[in-house]
Amino acid sequence: MKKFLGIDVGGGSVKGTVISKTGKIYFQSSIKTNPIWTNEEFLENIKNFIFEIKKNTTFEKIGIGTPGPIDLDSGVILKSANLPNLKNVNLISFLKEIFPIPIYFNNDSNVASLGEYFFGIDSKKKSLFVFTLGTGLGGGFIFNGKLYNGIKGNGMEVGHMSVIPNGAICGCGQKGCAESYFSTSGFLNRYFEATNIKLQNAKEFFDLVILNDKDAKEVLELGVETFSECIRAIIYILNPEKIVFLGGISKSYSLFGKSLEEKVRSKIFPVLSENLIFAVGEDFAGSLGSAALCFEGEDD
Repeated sequence: MKKFLGIDVGGGSVKGTVISKTGKIYFQSSIKTNPIWTNEEFLENIKNFIFEIKKNTTFEKIGIGTPGPIDLDSGVILKSANLPNLKNVNLISFLKEIFPIPIYFNNDSNVASLGEYFFGIDSKKKSLFVFTLGTGLGGGFIFNGKLYNGIKGNGMEVGHMSVIPNGAICGCGQKGCAESYFSTSGFLNRYFEATNIKLQNAKEFFDLVILNDKDAKEVLELGVETFSECIRAIIYILNPEKIVFLGGISKSYSLFGKSLEEKVRSKIFPVLSENLIFAVGEDFAGSLGSAALCFEGEDD
């Protein structure tokens, strides 16, 4: 049975999974992402990561998902709000010189939606929207089993929808983006503004929420309110059957999920709410989706 390697590059980690088309997992691994990697350091670490995986198992194709914006046609990472030192990274041409096998490429949130479509619980819905909740806020849309890419792979960058005019500055350089309020970077930045205390990660922030820290709870409440507006807009535009939340922040869904779902449902037409499913997906959906990029033309 053929095996495919999926690499998912996130703001906090790089994950790799080797699977078959039926979803059998042969190997999984991860390394931490360094937010100050230069182009050269990024490429070297991705190369070494693939070599380490290769020591443990074989694979016939590679699929890789990275933060955007990207140029899907040329295999280039144009820039990244959460890996700010990366610019015009010729990722795919670099990897093809080292690994003489087919290599596929797409935006990280797009491939996460593909992973959820192929391997998620109650998958294969006709229309599926995935929100990736991590260092940033991303989205991906599957319609009739097909991934929507947009021009050069940059469709569904929902984290950069403006939800608060002239609001907080985002890593993309604009103001009021949903990502500025509902993401790890958004939570930490808003908490710092309120307290002058610099938290290190999402776990520290949600630990404070659990402890009923007033400022943390207010930051989360504002995040939920703004994120609900983002979701509402997506529902009215795309009318998906199912919305799935992935990424590190989704592990804390019990702290905000009920409020978020209630806010969204209260803001949309009843007919849309009645037919909409919310769910939390698996942590490795991104790397599984990257591997799924390799499936086209393959037999089951």
